[in-house]
Amino acid sequence: MALSRLLLGWILVTVWLVGWDLIARGGAGWDRRLAMLGGGEALLLTLFGALWFGSLGAGAWWLVFGLVAALREWPCAAEPPAGPRARVARPPTALRLLRMLRTLVAGGILAWRLGAGSG
Repeated sequence: MALSRLLLGWILVTVWLVGWDLIARGGAGWDRRLAMLGGGEALLLTLFGALWFGSLGAGAWWLVFGLVAALREWPCAAEPPAGPRARVARPPTALRLLRMLRTLVAGGILAWRLGAGSG
């Protein structure tokens, strides 16, 4: 897989994830930490996508990235630990589903850029 395809996929996914976070924050402005976290998350997703599209499979990307998204959100549904901080606010189910959609769309971007049919 060409490095240029990986870089383009990484840039597109970074733009998607950072843009999502900016909208989720209500447009609270650009933050270097936000860019670093978004870029790091995008890099990990891009490397995962490159592994998937480069060696393991050409199809069912939506299932793979859907499972990754569900695994990322699963700890939010876990019971909070007992103790003085037992009351941990959990995000509502709709928010967890939206965050899963965020990762699924990132996988779609990578399928488009890194998949077998892309040039």
